[in-house]
Amino acid sequence: MALGHGDTAPQAVDTTGLPELPAEMATQNPWREAEGEVLFKAVEIGAKGFNSNCARCHGLEAISGGLAPDLRFLEASEYGDEWFLDRILHGYEQNGAVKMPPFEGILNQQAIWAIRTYIETRPDADAIAGKSTEIAALYDKVKALPPDAGEDQIAALARELETAGSGFEALSGAPRTVTVLDQAAHILRSGASHAPAAAELIQSVLRK
Repeated sequence: MALGHGDTAPQAVDTTGLPELPAEMATQNPWREAEGEVLFKAVEIGAKGFNSNCARCHGLEAISGGLAPDLRFLEASEYGDEWFLDRILHGYEQNGAVKMPPFEGILNQQAIWAIRTYIETRPDADAIAGKSTEIAALYDKVKALPPDAGEDQIAALARELETAGSGFEALSGAPRTVTVLDQAAHILRSGASHAPAAAELIQSVLRK
């Protein structure tokens, strides 16, 4: 039996922290080539938007349970963007039954493309599971990071996390994935006091 998650009614998404976009709807994902804070903010907001609006049918972390297409495989391309935009704005009906509600007027452009960015940067969950031993070792290093760790020590560990994260490919063919290792590295660069949050994020993968 396929299980769903999330809310049944379309929910607006808070896009605070993302740059403004032109009033006219983009035809291609404007966040696809984003880096640094913009990329991670897009993924963070996209994850929240996806979980509240899409996960019910498309599955947690965009891993479909069979109710709807597995969006992780939707091409990170002009064609994929066109298909995604049409569905998210206008919804989808089959034999007179609404299979997906329209989100036009509910989600702003930033939210729409943040959700798209989240989906297309998902790594292969099986590949992540196959590296559980290495990920567990990195978790131990982050958890053991002392509160008074110096900038060099923090930067070295962040680079190690990023190197490990770069070894995964996006199922969509996107230029890069954003794994929990990348997110943990981003958090860690804010200072050693954020190490517990980074460790907790990595641990969330190990629990699965």
